[in-house]
Amino acid sequence: MENWFKDWFGSEEYLNVYKHRNDEDATKLLELILKQTNPTKQNHILDAACGAGRHSIYLASKGFKVVGFDLSKTLLLKAKEDAKNRLVENNFVCADLREIYFRKKFDLIINLFTSFGYFKNDKENFKFINTSFSLLNENGFYVLDYLNKNFLLANLTGESEKEINGRTIIEKRKVINNRIIKEIQIKKGPEEQHFVESVRLYSKAEIESEFKRIGFTPVFVFGDYDGTNYDEQNSTRLILFFKK
Repeated sequence: MENWFKDWFGSEEYLNVYKHRNDEDATKLLELILKQTNPTKQNHILDAACGAGRHSIYLASKGFKVVGFDLSKTLLLKAKEDAKNRLVENNFVCADLREIYFRKKFDLIINLFTSFGYFKNDKENFKFINTSFSLLNENGFYVLDYLNKNFLLANLTGESEKEINGRTIIEKRKVINNRIIKEIQIKKGPEEQHFVESVRLYSKAEIESEFKRIGFTPVFVFGDYDGTNYDEQNSTRLILFFKK
């Protein structure tokens, strides 16, 4: 289960399970980020763990210079195809969060939709944050869109089932050793596939403490994609803005 993300994000089924993600949410979040960080078209943006490229493509369509990277070749192929269909120029790279490095510098780094906490220990989980500090220009921003631990623990749905594209998708969730574990069962006719997601649960205080240790300064925090003030118990998301 240690490298669950390689199997799951590399699977063709991943996009079926998360088909409910909509562009409206992505647009809201990106507009919130652009409003708070105010980049120019000359600035460079890095989309870390970009997945199928929703955020990168939107930013590129607005005229920004964007580089997106992800470990999943399956998702990157989808990203490149969508960018081509949208007639936007984009630069997608296949790389691991723990091992990436660029010679160029960026003015904004975004890490969205809980693409954080995948790895087995804190050192690995925060390795990209350390790298990011050296990748950012002075006064550059790092934005982390992550789950809100307290809200998740209070509202955890143990099991759910849905039908998408002729598939029955059963998801079972539990918290073990401060990680949210999701077991995903996908049935299509006689075929059945099993995947796992495992994300380390960090509090706002834990994340901010580590970012500060690295050298970042916390500047803004929001509790949802509409830009509502963060509430430790009731916010659905934890959206943190840091400045170098």
